[in-house]
Amino acid sequence: MSEKHRPDTDTSALARRGLPTFLLLLGVVLVAVNLRPSLAGFGPLLGQIQADLHVSAATVSLLTTIPLLCWGLLAPLAPLLTRRWSSETVVLLSTALIAVGALLRVGPSLRWILLGTGLVGAGIALNNVLLPSLVRRDFPQQIGLMTGVYTLAVVGGATLASGLAVPLRTALGGAWRASLGVWAGLAVLGVLAWLPLLSGRHLRRGPVTTGGPSVWRNPHAWPVTLFMGFQALVFFTWLTWLPRVLQDQGLTPAAAGGLLALGNLVQLPFTVLVPVLAARLPNPRALVVGVSLLVAAGLLGLLLFPGTPPLPWILLLGAGCGSTFPLALVFIALRAAHPAQVPRLSALAQGVGYLLAAGGPFIFGALHDRTSGWTAPLWFLVVCTGLVLLTGIWVTSAKPSGRL
Repeated sequence: MSEKHRPDTDTSALARRGLPTFLLLLGVVLVAVNLRPSLAGFGPLLGQIQADLHVSAATVSLLTTIPLLCWGLLAPLAPLLTRRWSSETVVLLSTALIAVGALLRVGPSLRWILLGTGLVGAGIALNNVLLPSLVRRDFPQQIGLMTGVYTLAVVGGATLASGLAVPLRTALGGAWRASLGVWAGLAVLGVLAWLPLLSGRHLRRGPVTTGGPSVWRNPHAWPVTLFMGFQALVFFTWLTWLPRVLQDQGLTPAAAGGLLALGNLVQLPFTVLVPVLAARLPNPRALVVGVSLLVAAGLLGLLLFPGTPPLPWILLLGAGCGSTFPLALVFIALRAAHPAQVPRLSALAQGVGYLLAAGGPFIFGALHDRTSGWTAPLWFLVVCTGLVLLTGIWVTSAKPSGRL
């Protein structure tokens, strides 16, 4: 392997930039924690939002669908932008865009809310691609552990937003707009934490890495992409609609939001342990099967036993989905043929994957509008979970390029 293409050691990339490791860790965590509150904060408030805006379930689902569309359509822009500006600069500007969008979402009409939601989605789309690439570049010997730290921050943000949505609304006089607008402050905090990672000599550094083979020649690209897409579809659909399902089963909005928060909270240990284990196993196929079965069991519990306490089913859903997302990120890192290919494979997997996932919340809401119940929508998610299992087996069965 030539010097140009040799992966960095754990500290060399940071050392060349004259930065202590803890600054990058702090920046990654505080930016990553902003990548889910924009979606997770909607679920517990969805009933009130739908009633106040006088729209259908399919229409209100656009508040989740639009960010996912942005993640899919704009993900390929991330590698292109890093040809002109450093990845650190793009991450900073993207996080600032999240803050601006979060403020616009407190606007008086659906038009302003959708505009703000689109800006938030655009900012997240770029950070979704670039943050894992920075982790791979600066911590190549600790991919599993650092992927765990990154996903822990992402899921932690979702847990905060889902758990605090209703209490914030209550504390702010029943205003759901104010409850959503609070998260602009978290994005500003992410901007401030990221600023030390920039300096004059790094503003135009160019891409995270250069060179390497084309992503289109990677035989693992499409299996990884489809796994990313189907696991995201399942996760973001129940993240959006679970509180409404639980409220129709007799729970209060506060109780439904609390259960959603627990579903996110239980993900935390899995987001750390699963990527570490996946990076160490010769083949993580058993992990794919196990976590897919956890998600399916949770969905089938909600579907077949609606009169029972929902807590066990929520915990199963959380444990399963808290594992599939970090698995997708590990697959991107380990199935890339070269460190330079990571951002391009990430852009492909997240670009196509999130476009696929964007249909989930909308289809779920449309099925509810058509059937006036939750049976057909939940069966839809069970089928999609089966596709998570099949694509995961495909990822781990593809002829090896040396890593899985």
